[in-house]
Amino acid sequence: PVGNYELKVEKPGFTSVAYPAFVLTLNQVARIDVALKVGQVTQTVEVTGAAPVLKTEATQVDTIINSTTNDNLPLASRNYVQLTLFAPGAVSTDPASFTSGNNTDFYSGRPLINGNREQANNFLLDGMDNNQVSDNLLGYTPAPDAIQEFNLITSNASAEFGNFEGGIISATIKSGTNSFHGDAWEFFRNDVLNAKSWSNNFKGLPKDKLRWNMFGATFGGPVFKNKLFFFVDYQRQRFDIPSSFGTKSVFTTAERTGDFSALCPAGFTGGVCSSTGKGNEQLYNPCASFTAPCTPSSPQATTRQPFPNNQIPLAMISPVAQALFASSLYPTAIGPSTQLQQNSVNITAKAFNVDQGDIKVDYKATDKDTISGRFTRAYQNNPSTNSQVLFGNGYATTPIYNTVGDWTRLISSSLVNDARMGWSHVTFGSGTSWASGVGQFGNTIGIGNGNPAGLDGLLALNFKNSALDRTWGPRRALRTLTTTSGNSKTR
Repeated sequence: PVGNYELKVEKPGFTSVAYPAFVLTLNQVARIDVALKVGQVTQTVEVTGAAPVLKTEATQVDTIINSTTNDNLPLASRNYVQLTLFAPGAVSTDPASFTSGNNTDFYSGRPLINGNREQANNFLLDGMDNNQVSDNLLGYTPAPDAIQEFNLITSNASAEFGNFEGGIISATIKSGTNSFHGDAWEFFRNDVLNAKSWSNNFKGLPKDKLRWNMFGATFGGPVFKNKLFFFVDYQRQRFDIPSSFGTKSVFTTAERTGDFSALCPAGFTGGVCSSTGKGNEQLYNPCASFTAPCTPSSPQATTRQPFPNNQIPLAMISPVAQALFASSLYPTAIGPSTQLQQNSVNITAKAFNVDQGDIKVDYKATDKDTISGRFTRAYQNNPSTNSQVLFGNGYATTPIYNTVGDWTRLISSSLVNDARMGWSHVTFGSGTSWASGVGQFGNTIGIGNGNPAGLDGLLALNFKNSALDRTWGPRRALRTLTTTSGNSKTR
């Protein structure tokens, strides 16, 4: 396990050797050579001023980011993956993607390593798979305060790793120690602290509203000193994304009754538009009848006839369209009556909410047995609302689970067994929800089978009201047996 170690070597007939404390980092195999001299065991040779432990047992090229660096460097959205860009060979074509706050969707940031695509990376958490099925994205993003350290391997990874062509981003959650420790934090971004943007100032608009809060705490310590330890953390994120508006084209009040005369500002001569120039349009009847709805099955006109004065008879307008126009839910056109396009506004508001936490337990069963287990739970909820009711409201929910158990057994001085089992589960649910007044709107306005299974909304108009679930739940079991004989090591 990651941590600080002291080494003492004893053998009958030789003086014992005490090696000073050293740090074992993530995915490191430390080799320490000591020389024993003939003497009494009661004699101890203490090594001082020893050089740092080098990684002589592996050829991998990696970068270690420890907890101090992870906590102290400013991260706009507290996404530890952003720190991978400090490693040689890691770049990004979209640095802003690391600061969106949403680390599990298609807009989240990942490094491109040694020229490989961002989908070519493999994320691990305490040795457990931490990817998801959608675009090989990151599954779970721990709070930086909960991470002991993470290791980015960019080249020459050992054979125990797989599922990558770019890099391996391997992180580990903190553990409890013999002393209680913890911290609490509140990070926020608020428009009251921001300056007005140049574009808003130029247009005479107020500052964009911004409310982004991230807060949480960690706590760890002993249950029984030198025996059983615990560590827990929790983080909540609330991000009210600034509202955006978009213009839409809707039928004007006159057009809903069949009056499209505004399409010909030049006027009409004998019921036909007087000009064929730009900005003037004459409507023609593709059907033979002027007294019945024109549908794909209606008799077609041999020679198309113009609608006099661009007036479509009310009898030709679909009953479904008439019911839609008569509904109070249909948006009203704004602006002058001559504005026929982009004459309606829809305001969209979005939010990004996350609750997440980890529980980790470490147990020193014997001098030869170390057992640890971790359980992670996160829930991400991204609702969106539209001011125009018939657009519906969107929802996207992502429940996340990640758990792992590990048992390391020192069988002998030359034989070590490590067994690990874990489970990762990421589910995406997305769709459209409707305001209470919408009801079975498709059936109400006369669309045949407009609301199958009694669902609300406008399914027949390609609106969705069912979750599109994408689930990724790999289970992993790994056993590593390491044996040393002379100068050789087999794993």
